[in-house]
This record gives sequence, C-alpha cells and structure tokens, in this order.
Amino acid sequence: MPELIIEVLPYAAGVFASPLPVIIAIVMLFTPTPRPTSFTYVATWVTGLTVVTVVLSLLAGRLEGAQGGGGWAAWVRIGLGVVVVAIAARTWLGRREQSTPPWLSALMDAGPREAVRYGVLMSAANPKELLMALAAALAIGASDAGTSASAVAIAVFVLVGAASVISPLVVFVVGGDATLARLEKARDWLQTNSVAVASGVLAAIGVLLVVGGLTKL
Repeated sequence: MPELIIEVLPYAAGVFASPLPVIIAIVMLFTPTPRPTSFTYVATWVTGLTVVTVVLSLLAGRLEGAQGGGGWAAWVRIGLGVVVVAIAARTWLGRREQSTPPWLSALMDAGPREAVRYGVLMSAANPKELLMALAAALAIGASDAGTSASAVAIAVFVLVGAASVISPLVVFVVGGDATLARLEKARDWLQTNSVAVASGVLAAIGVLLVVGGLTKL
C-alpha cells in the first residue's frame, strides 16, 4: 500500500496545484451567500473528482493487461505524459495571451445552483483534472493492491488534491470576514501566477509519467 500511495501522490499534487478551481473557490466567498455557495461548490468539486477517479480506476483494473508490468498501461502512461508535457508547453507559450475570463467576475453574483455547475465543470469536466485522475487511476488499476488498498489510495489522491480547494472555505469559516482581505490577495496572486504554476507542475508530472511508463515496459 505505501508504494501505491507514493505513486499517486504526484498526481494528487497536480490537482492540488491547479489554480483555477482554487480561484473559483475563493470567488465563491465573495458572493451574496458565501457559506452555502462555497460549501456547495467544494462538495460538488470533491464529489466529481472522486467519482471520476473511482470509475477510471475500475476501468483500468478490468481492462486486459492492466495487471502486471508492460502492456497497454505502460504505453498509455507514456502517451499521457507526452500530452501533459505538450499542454504545459502550450500553456507557457500562450501566457501573454492569458487574461481574466469575463465569467469569473460574473461569479460574484453566483448562488448554490451556479456553484453546482462550476463544481462539476472544474472537476469531472476539467481536462487537467481528468488527466491527473487518469494517471492516478492507471497506477491504481494496474497495481496488484486489493480493494481496501485501492480505496485508500483513491482517498489519499482526492484528499490531497482537494486540500487547495477546501482551504479557502476552512479559512473563512474559522476566521470569518476578517480573512477576506487575505483571501483576495491569494486570489490575485493565483490569477497573476496561474500560468507559471500550472505549466511548471504539468511539465514535471508529464515527465514523471513518461519515465514511469518506460520503467514498466
């Protein structure tokens, strides 16, 4: 089990370091009903990531050749790593074209209903999160770990990845309105440095996927 958890941790870190879901989590705290809206967003986001990871892990475990070294799982990892590195390069090269999306400002008036929609979009329908979930699922599905160990690995992946999205709500609940100024500064920093953070983390994880896939051949 420890080896499997160590293997999924880098992919959890990729989810953790994804800036946009965190930015939205902070913006939800500036809405007319911050507590229910933010809680709904966080709960939906965590649920979406969990469901996707469980489904992908089950599929990876059932597909022929998933158990053991080599085979299709290793080649999928390599291909996935190449795609992730390409996304990182594209993100970095297009950094001058990045600007704050107009819909992000519109979220200031969001309620729980909009929070559900963006929770799904930022987890189950977010390409970057899906790539990380797929990488973790390949590691879990291709392992010889039992059901309990796989469940623990999925839980660790989701909890570590979700920590960055959950943190703004926890800070707000504990500190109240006095924390909003600091959260706003954190949001501004993430918006300014989101491209550098995302591209750097994606590049590192892409290389890790390629190397990990090659070692499985």
